[in-house]
Amino acid sequence: MSYNVTVLDAKRRYVTAMMAPDRPAVITRAAVATNHQENVEWVSHARFTATVERERFLLQRITLHVDPEEKFIGVFLKPPLYSTAYKVGFGTLYTAIYRPRKREMEVRWPDAIWQFHLDHFIEGSRRIYVPDGV
Repeated sequence: MSYNVTVLDAKRRYVTAMMAPDRPAVITRAAVATNHQENVEWVSHARFTATVERERFLLQRITLHVDPEEKFIGVFLKPPLYSTAYKVGFGTLYTAIYRPRKREMEVRWPDAIWQFHLDHFIEGSRRIYVPDGV
């Protein structure tokens, strides 16, 4: 299992870290992260998760569209980025929105938003209904 994460700072500088237990971490200037690293190694899994298609979709959104913030965030809560294929082992658990300049973050689901303020963080928990999926 590999993990990719894109990190953004308050000056809008970003990096993507690609990590896997069997190799050193790779730090890139990729603007997005999906379920594959530099190259697709497991083709059937890539097809199953639509990782390449989702990466292309995201890259198009950030280069060809100038969406208002809420519209851009909404894209993450709908296909092809949001998946409910839980029964077959692949589904979106949540979308995280980071606002480093405001020192805020949110966790979002299609019907719920959980906001955090990093200067006065309040620990808590949420119960979210996950549909059976398709």
